Amino acid sequence: MSKFSVFLKELLTQSGEPIARIAKNAGLERTSIHKALKDERILSYSALRQLIQYLQLTLPQVRELNQYYEMLLQGEETYHTREAISELLSDLSQLHFSAQEPPEALKALARAIPEHLPQNGLIYGRPQIEAALENIFEWETSQDEAQMSMYLPGESSLFSGLFYLWRAGRRFDVHQLVAFLPQRSGDDTRRGNLKLLRRLLPLALVSRGQYSVYYYFAQDAAFVNIDPLPFFVITPHYLIRMDDRLSVAQIETAPKLIGLYEKRFTAVLTECQMLTAYSSDVEQILASYMRGTDTDSYFVLMSQPCLGHYYTRERIAGHFWPEVPNREYLIDLSDRRFERLRCLTGDYYTIFTEDGLRKFAMDGIMADLPPELIMPVPPGVRKELLTEFREDIAAGRIFGCIADMERLPVPPYLTLTCDPKFGVHIYATQEFIDGAYACNLHLEESSIGQAFCEFIQALPGSRYVYPKQRTLDILDELIKEIADESGGGSL
Repeated sequence: MSKFSVFLKELLTQSGEPIARIAKNAGLERTSIHKALKDERILSYSALRQLIQYLQLTLPQVRELNQYYEMLLQGEETYHTREAISELLSDLSQLHFSAQEPPEALKALARAIPEHLPQNGLIYGRPQIEAALENIFEWETSQDEAQMSMYLPGESSLFSGLFYLWRAGRRFDVHQLVAFLPQRSGDDTRRGNLKLLRRLLPLALVSRGQYSVYYYFAQDAAFVNIDPLPFFVITPHYLIRMDDRLSVAQIETAPKLIGLYEKRFTAVLTECQMLTAYSSDVEQILASYMRGTDTDSYFVLMSQPCLGHYYTRERIAGHFWPEVPNREYLIDLSDRRFERLRCLTGDYYTIFTEDGLRKFAMDGIMADLPPELIMPVPPGVRKELLTEFREDIAAGRIFGCIADMERLPVPPYLTLTCDPKFGVHIYATQEFIDGAYACNLHLEESSIGQAFCEFIQALPGSRYVYPKQRTLDILDELIKEIADESGGGSL
């Protein structure tokens, strides 16, 4: 029995009425309710609404029933995976990378250098261990070109300390080793991997390329580890060994022991896959777009709709400022990039926000391209692009969806593309603190790419996005506004 049918039966029993009377008074067929209780039929959404209204369910009951209904429609594991991705995007949206903080606020994040540092010996208790590590991080990152190596438990809370140090302007390198679960290891695999990714992504973005993550696949039952302190952090002057619960740690300062661990750690990294890669050069970015996009399908999530499908070479040339260095080469490179989208044979998914769409319609500024290279799109071209886009959405040739920001927060400072073969690629937009292309992150792991692609594929018609007709109505409104204000102009 599904969780939905079990909970629905409980609610019907609590009402004290027979199912026949409930069905009649709620305007439903009795057999549809009986079959839903046996998991032989799925109630329509409207029928579910009628039941909720008739039974006068409390808000917690409504939420729980709706949750189980979504699980029934999607499959429980798929539901949890989508919720995990939605929570990850929500976390990124709340990082506030879209506005530069004043210097005073950044300085306040950088705490004073500690006077008393931990000494050799054992430390017991998570609070004491975290305090000791915080002091060590503070001191080590105050030095020039500090480098740290980490192998931490997946549930570790030590990531936040690194985040604030990078946010405060400290410059230091971190190499971290993490374990992913292979897809075949169970139903919770993707959820566990996404949960880990949820902690790693903020660090990757704030570090400006100084956070390198390597991964390997592991199954908990594959071996028995008898080392009581299997996890560790290596800094230039410290080795901190820990258990998996951060209940006990051993502090070591012997240079030879630190060097031994660092040498072994470096050797292990050569056997692992690199999860994070960074690029900031325009040519590298365009090349990475090419590498990360297959010809079968395209999946992108950002504040603006991706209109690259309509970028002809003529339009591309018209966007570059005349004085841009290597202008012709960049035009040619961009044309090759967008040719892949123009010639796409499979599905084209672009998920965006209403604010991003309206902003582009108003000012023609493309959020994912540097303003020093690209000029705003003129009104006539905006009208042409949005008209073509609207027609393709209406005809079902493109899946263009406006995200419901209450359910699917889209970070305004990121463009996220994914591919089931090449992983997930995250590009900074103009809303990012240092502008477009300041930080671009490539998660080269296919199972993560598959999870994100399946998530985006399921968005059209879901509760995460506007209904199709509402999206078309907004596009019609904006196209009319552009026509009324400008009256034309095109390339």
